[in-house]
Amino acid sequence: MHILQVSSPLQLGGGETHVIELTQALRQRGHDVVVAGRPGSAVKPDVEFPFRNALDLGTVRRLRRFIKEGSFDIVHAHVARDYPLTLAAARNLAPKVVLTRHLLYPVRSNFLYKHVDGWIAPTTQILTTLAKLKPRASVVIPNWVDLEKFTFKPHIPHEPLTLGLLGQISPHKGHDDAVEAMRLLGPKFRLLIAGKGESNYLDGLRAKSAGLPVDFVGFVELPEFFDAIDVLLVPSWEEPFGIVVLEGMASGVPVIATAAGGPLDIIRSGVDGILVPPRDPKARAHAITSISERRDGMIHAARQRMQDFDIRNVVPRVEAFYRAL
Repeated sequence: MHILQVSSPLQLGGGETHVIELTQALRQRGHDVVVAGRPGSAVKPDVEFPFRNALDLGTVRRLRRFIKEGSFDIVHAHVARDYPLTLAAARNLAPKVVLTRHLLYPVRSNFLYKHVDGWIAPTTQILTTLAKLKPRASVVIPNWVDLEKFTFKPHIPHEPLTLGLLGQISPHKGHDDAVEAMRLLGPKFRLLIAGKGESNYLDGLRAKSAGLPVDFVGFVELPEFFDAIDVLLVPSWEEPFGIVVLEGMASGVPVIATAAGGPLDIIRSGVDGILVPPRDPKARAHAITSISERRDGMIHAARQRMQDFDIRNVVPRVEAFYRAL
């Protein structure tokens, strides 16, 4: 198939990594894939357009001409600001238009959405937010992990047992709840908080953590971080998907995550991880203290579970959806 991937953000984030990896995997499977983006974008586009905003008619005209001349089978956009431009550019042309919705909150209505041929949602919860659009076709296809990049390395737990929290440091990610859980756990546990955040919130979180075994370690490399921790905490109030859940499970680190959003589709609680209610430090503390008795079985079940989320098994599902359209 001849496929155009559309992604306008400049900075490299989870969505942009998704586009890069999807493009590479589809090319390896024999497809001709072209990436459209802005000059200087982290996705390193093959063709560049301004993408000034969601109403950039100049980009629409240029993109439409490119689509018409390119004889594409599929045009696939991944970011909400690109949806209207892509749909306007491809309207009444041959390619089927696919949109991936990565966010949990409902997409804003737009009359152009009636022209979408197929929606992809990474989780069942995101799929339900698309129901009001009455999509012609929709499917749940999860985000993925590359098992060849994450070595399965379970290790003997440290003393004290070391918990880890990785990612953007902000209130909705549940850092306050993790700190409150530490207050309940006592001296046999330690928490490492990795990542960056807004300085005012960070200062307040450090003040709240004063006197507790909590360390802020900033930017980290994943293999080393997973070697340093014994349990990965994902206490977000809501998590659209949670790539770090996949990465921890693939690496042999047991995961305790929030029972909301993406983790509900990933973790079978009590089998390959533990789910606890959001904003419930007591439940999180209890899960942490109870994990040791089932740690080994959970770690191995998690790695086996990750076969379903390996990029080599997920990208063919995207390919099959393209072909079905």
